[in-house]
Amino acid sequence: MRDDALFFCCDDKAKVPVGEPNAPISTGVRGKKTIAPVNTTLSALDHDMSKANLTPSVVLQCSIPKSADKSFVRGQVTVALNDSVFQSSNPFRHAVMLAEIAKKQDPEVKCIMKFTDGGTDQRNTLEAVKCANICIFKELNLDMLIHGRCAPGHSYMNPAERVMSVLNLGLQNCSLERREQMPEAEKNFKKCGSMAETRKFAIKNPEVKGQWAESIEPVQALVRNRFTRLKLSDTRIQAIDPVSDQSIDIMKRHLRELFPEMDLGKLQKVHTSKIASYKEWKESHCRERHYTFQIKKCDNPDCCLPTKLDEEKLQWVPDPVLDQTGEHYEKYVTIKGRETTEADRPSLKPPVAVKGRKRTLNTDSASANKNTPDADSAPVNTNAPDADNTPTTACAQSHEVQDASLFTAQNARMSVECTECSKPRVIYSKQKLSERHNLTVVLALSEFEYTCGAPVLPLTSSLSKNVMCRNNIGCATHVEVPYYSSSIGRLDICANCGAQEAVVDAALKAKFKTVLPICDDCRNLGREPIVYRPYGKKV
Repeated sequence: MRDDALFFCCDDKAKVPVGEPNAPISTGVRGKKTIAPVNTTLSALDHDMSKANLTPSVVLQCSIPKSADKSFVRGQVTVALNDSVFQSSNPFRHAVMLAEIAKKQDPEVKCIMKFTDGGTDQRNTLEAVKCANICIFKELNLDMLIHGRCAPGHSYMNPAERVMSVLNLGLQNCSLERREQMPEAEKNFKKCGSMAETRKFAIKNPEVKGQWAESIEPVQALVRNRFTRLKLSDTRIQAIDPVSDQSIDIMKRHLRELFPEMDLGKLQKVHTSKIASYKEWKESHCRERHYTFQIKKCDNPDCCLPTKLDEEKLQWVPDPVLDQTGEHYEKYVTIKGRETTEADRPSLKPPVAVKGRKRTLNTDSASANKNTPDADSAPVNTNAPDADNTPTTACAQSHEVQDASLFTAQNARMSVECTECSKPRVIYSKQKLSERHNLTVVLALSEFEYTCGAPVLPLTSSLSKNVMCRNNIGCATHVEVPYYSSSIGRLDICANCGAQEAVVDAALKAKFKTVLPICDDCRNLGREPIVYRPYGKKV
């Protein structure tokens, strides 16, 4: 496959701040001392709150080495400088960019291997990302497409991350500001205090989008010029124009042709799971795993054109399989071509109990602070996801003794979504968070990915001992009761899977004091509502 496939590593670089006219903001990249005229005063703002940003989307087309011990950080780097306001990163923007690069490299490309991190615009488990991959597959008439991602917190394993340090050389010791527009346009911009407000204002005032583009384009051209002077090894970095909205709409035509009943504005699992043609197409063409999503042509001539590669080369990437000892994984050559499952996936591990310590509060514990009405007392039904032996993806190193009295609705301050299961998890603090502390938590959540059971803040943060989530939960644990009783988020979230538009069973509400919402999909799978505290005597 080395000669028949293109291997791409994709990632977005950290946002590059752009200041207002006559108020440039430092890029934050500092290295060696700067050469400047002696009669010039070097001055620039240095803060992380700006209305304008650039998001460099980076694609590394790897030169696949002949052996695995050689470096994959070799090849052609392509960068698109997107305006974070009106060219925000999304799966289809990345899909169009990747398709254009692949066409330019090999118009008759047969197979594409794509490796990304687990961001919301690249995670292979999200339906929007799957649909974008289907568009690439159909656009290029591929025999096979393989999309893999790294584990949460391991984005440094992505070879594209190694390119970011090279790009930092182009941003070193400089500051940026957008071009000033006509007074009327600047007056409109000043009405908006954030990127979200600018987008909202442009919906009612379409001319604002064009004015903003004229203001930000000179900055994009400047940074693009600096990037094209850089090299990765001996290969000069290329920079292309951002993908237009029209190109994205053209790419989506494949979804309209394949799935006419699909609403392209609702590409969440709760909606796509109801589309029969979409589910049937995936069953005949795709293999879905937690860390990979693969597409291959089917044998139906009315659906797919004949493959260009031999069937031997078009085999599914196997799952990791433990050997007979149960301590090591089998080599790839021994499991190639075999039907495998995710049963031995490394991250499928139950929470690790700490020996020699008092057991802390758990969501399915019968001793969950009975004096607090909002605490998680023992659930009555035993079919809850956290009551079985389903493996979870908890962080073992975070299992420290926590004060059970902290986990009440009164101490719930905000919520964070797990990047693995998409369930909301409650962030607790005994003290009310100040505006400064709130900002610290929000910035940390935007920089790091959270998974169930992991620390919500880095251990180096001054708030890490006072602001925390439960550490003895996993992705199989249901949404906590304090999430609903504190009203810190949507109340129609399914407690089992985190899907929206869930409802509370009215019949059970007459029998139990606490009944958590459940969605139709979970009911169809045989799951029962999670209930607590029955009325009357306990049986």
